[in-house]
Amino acid sequence: MTRPPQRPPAPGEGRSNGQRPGLRGRPIAQGRPVTQARPSQPRPTQARQQARPQPAPRPRVQRAAKPPRAPSPPRPIILGGSVNRLWTSVVVVGLLLAVVLVRLVVLQGMDSSGYALAASDEKHEFVTLHAARGSIVDRNGVPLAYTANAKDIVADPTMISAGHRTRYAELLSPLVGKSVAAIEKALNSTTHYAPLATALSPATAKQIGELTLDGKPLPGVFSQATLQRMYPSQTTGSNVVGIVQADGNGAAGIEDSYDSVLKGTDGSVSYEKDSVGNVNPAGPIKSKAAADGGTVRLTIDQDLQYVTQHYLDQSVRESGARGGQVAIVDRRTGQVLALASNGSFNPQDPSTIKAGVSLNPNVQQVFEPGSANKIVTMTAAVEKGVITPRTVISVPDSIDTGGITVHDAWWHPVQKFTATGVLAESSNVGTLEIAQRVGKQTFDDYLQRFGLGQKTGVELPGESAGLLPAIDTWSDATFANLPIGQGVAMTSLQLASMYQTVANDGVRIPPRVVRSVTRSDGTATPAAQPAGVRVMSSATAKTVRTMLESVTLKGGTGTKAAIAGYRVAGKTGTAQQPDPKTGAYSNSVYWDTFAGMAPADNPAFAVAIMIDNPAHGLEGGDVAAPLFHHIASYELAAAKIAPSGSQSTLVPLLVK
Repeated sequence: MTRPPQRPPAPGEGRSNGQRPGLRGRPIAQGRPVTQARPSQPRPTQARQQARPQPAPRPRVQRAAKPPRAPSPPRPIILGGSVNRLWTSVVVVGLLLAVVLVRLVVLQGMDSSGYALAASDEKHEFVTLHAARGSIVDRNGVPLAYTANAKDIVADPTMISAGHRTRYAELLSPLVGKSVAAIEKALNSTTHYAPLATALSPATAKQIGELTLDGKPLPGVFSQATLQRMYPSQTTGSNVVGIVQADGNGAAGIEDSYDSVLKGTDGSVSYEKDSVGNVNPAGPIKSKAAADGGTVRLTIDQDLQYVTQHYLDQSVRESGARGGQVAIVDRRTGQVLALASNGSFNPQDPSTIKAGVSLNPNVQQVFEPGSANKIVTMTAAVEKGVITPRTVISVPDSIDTGGITVHDAWWHPVQKFTATGVLAESSNVGTLEIAQRVGKQTFDDYLQRFGLGQKTGVELPGESAGLLPAIDTWSDATFANLPIGQGVAMTSLQLASMYQTVANDGVRIPPRVVRSVTRSDGTATPAAQPAGVRVMSSATAKTVRTMLESVTLKGGTGTKAAIAGYRVAGKTGTAQQPDPKTGAYSNSVYWDTFAGMAPADNPAFAVAIMIDNPAHGLEGGDVAAPLFHHIASYELAAAKIAPSGSQSTLVPLLVK
């Protein structure tokens, strides 16, 4: 395209120092007059073109230049603000440096060892080697509790397709002992770890590992090694053996009191690891072997314990009683041969433990013994020379003492009983007459000697000391109750210990239930044998045994305890229970008791029995005495104890 012809510049339109190139006729205001430029020559091309007539140029008006603006005065510098800001900055920086320095001192000086240890821990791995819990065995070495290898069954639900989970549950249910619904619920979780069963036997775990679906093993189901506490005797002796909690600590019985011995000492292994967590083969490996728990041998005889519990449960059931207890001790050593309570729990199944129920009532629950406590009165009276077995006592039907009236269990006119007859026929009135001859102080002394109101020290947790009022709190009414076994409370083990004293020629051996402890290294330590306590002379003990024999002979209240071929000594008891509503003694709720020994001429063991409120008004001679017969008959045969080689000494009960 041809450029349009350019008009030649008019005179005065040339460039000047006051104009920008390319801008026409637009002067730049400056501080001096504009100088007119010299006319330029027309370009050759423009000269050849025909000139077109142009309008005359409009005269340009020169504007006066604006005077220059005066410069602004300089702003003053305020030195004070700058100085303040400077000092503020210095202070802040100084404080920050001080904090850093203090922290460095703490890290390098005070906490250096801690951080060094933490750094060391980060590159070391520590693995605990758990000790196996020791065993509990009976006096003959029969296992009552031990630890066995077992398997936990777990699943990774993310490895099991949703369509197979129901079928998995159906296959696993009979082996893990859970419902199909429970297993399916676990398999439907979104976790990678779903426990299905704990502590299964290795044989059962193997069966689970061999399960198949459509001819293929079950993916996503695994077994992992664990340990299981086993109680092969289940309810037999469980009150003595106890139970272990889920965390591995003992919770009752010997499992609790000998927990530190049974659990052993854990070991450990430590090794170095690299930055990504792998074992550093060049690093040191430190190991400490675990020491397994020791074995606790009890004095309990498992067979006798089983038989005792069997007969006790049967007696409670047949009598309609609320419960019962039996304690059997060796008369020479005080060792506990059996300690039974009805309805014992199964430590293999914690669901059998009832809330609010004592796990070992034989040492934790107390009762009033009733007439079984009359041996204290008779012992004190014989030892002090107040009576002999043939001492005649005139006994009315009732007696007023301490503001209360005490009756015999049956009505009778005033009768002349021998002291033996008072015991054999269980006369409350006759017993109180003898106690009054003995006196309060002497009677209290013998209560203490027999161990009442004191713990026996048996190696079982939660033992009760029983209830015995201090003599300085006695009223006349108190002294009217204690000799006949009311107002004093004891455990069945304490009652057995009292009769063991008479059986052992007057020496009380505090009962013990642990025979020995064997450490994992094979070191065996016999249990400490407590010192005997002389309660009465040997002669007095023999005399009291003769008087107790009359209870099981014709005319006595405990004839159902008698055993053919053996001399048996013992005492029945029936005690009123307190009424929680009135605070007074009930006329319809009782404890029935029997305590005795066999053979009476050379005792091997002592037995104490308590039956809690049998129905139909049954008394100690009706329920507890027959139970003694069954249990003692078994033990005499099992221990191969020869029949008595002599006849009982017969003492008249009444004098006409």
